Amino acid sequence: MANRVMLDSAILIEHFRARNKENTCYTRAVRDYDTRLISVVTKLEILRGSRAEITEYWNAVFATMEIVPFTDDMVAKAHDIILELKRKNQLIEMEDIMIAATAISRGLPLATLNRKHFERIEGLVLVDGETTEPQS
Repeated sequence: MANRVMLDSAILIEHFRARNKENTCYTRAVRDYDTRLISVVTKLEILRGSRAEITEYWNAVFATMEIVPFTDDMVAKAHDIILELKRKNQLIEMEDIMIAATAISRGLPLATLNRKHFERIEGLVLVDGETTEPQS
C-alpha cells in the first residue's frame, strides 16, 4: 500500500455528488492510502464553489486530511511549470499549476480525474482516478 497521496478537487467533488459513495475515487484513496493530503489551493477551490450550508460538510472532510500550505519553494516550482507550459503553448489554469507544484515539491503523487491538464506537467506523478494506482 502506498503511504501518501495528494487529492485534486475533482476527486472530492465526485465523491460529494455520488449517490453510491462506495465506488468513488475518494473512497478508493481512503482505502489505499494511509495519508491523504490536499493543497490549500484545492481547499479554496472547493469552498469557492460551495454554498454556505455545505461548508460544515467540507470542513468535516478537510479534517480527515493534511492541508498543505503554498510555500516559496512551491512558488518557484509553479513559475518553472508556467514557463515550460508557455514554451509548449499548453498553459493550464493557475490553480492546477499551483496544485501540481505542491505535489511535486512534496514528492507526492496526485490523484485527479483531470488527467488531460495535469499530464502536461513534467515530473508530476499522477494516480489514476479509476484505480488509485500511480501512473508513469
